[in-house]
Amino acid sequence: MLNIIKASLFKLFRDRTFHVTAIIGGVIALLTLGINALTRTLNGNSLFLNALTPSNSFGLTIPINLIVFTVGEFTFGTIRNKIIAGLSKTKIYFGLFITGLVFTFILAGAYALILIGIGTIVGGFNLNAFGGIEFVLCYIAYVICIYVFITAISVFFASLIRQIGGSNTIVIILIVFLNLLPLIIFASNAGGGNLSVEHWSMWINPLYMSGFYGNNVMTLLTAGGGGSTSIFFNQSAQMVAAGIITPLVWALIFFIGGLFIFKNTDVK
Repeated sequence: MLNIIKASLFKLFRDRTFHVTAIIGGVIALLTLGINALTRTLNGNSLFLNALTPSNSFGLTIPINLIVFTVGEFTFGTIRNKIIAGLSKTKIYFGLFITGLVFTFILAGAYALILIGIGTIVGGFNLNAFGGIEFVLCYIAYVICIYVFITAISVFFASLIRQIGGSNTIVIILIVFLNLLPLIIFASNAGGGNLSVEHWSMWINPLYMSGFYGNNVMTLLTAGGGGSTSIFFNQSAQMVAAGIITPLVWALIFFIGGLFIFKNTDVK
């Protein structure tokens, strides 16, 4: 198993897709910094939410290119050669998933560190605007779990369909829809003032937390809400649990489902 992971990671770091995605991330980071500078929102707070929202700009390029990489493993016969060499399909699929996690977290982490770091240096980072350090730590935990889910569905559909176009279409539509769904729910409930977001859908939607904060509070922060927005960041134990557990449960479901299908499907 360890040898499979090492070989996959070695191939990953030499793969053109990984390099292209890194370059795209750098370009988007510069554009984002420029736009925020022009709109006078170049600070750590606004860029914290911007950089860590999976459906924003660079966030979507990660599953797209992860799918390209994974489909390439089938297209160029890498998977078939591993099977011929006597490696079990369980180990091969697990290797694909681990490689996908490394691909995702290196690129997403580097992008977020660049944006948040420069934003903080230039405009500062006001913890009070988020209601304290607790929210920042919880949100990072949410995003980590969400990216585990995104990796799981990317590898699942890439392995199932084995076509770049079809896999990307399904995954991107799914991510955008799940991320926008909290905004729709929030807007429909605006009259009720349900700012705590203690809604049953957070136990169903794996992107609920990033969708709510990324779509709603981001607007208030960039509009100069400052500390007055801290009410949005008050989180109950139930919200924290849902934000972590829900995406991980869905990730496990897609991983097990993908492994089952992969083990029972011929690889040509």
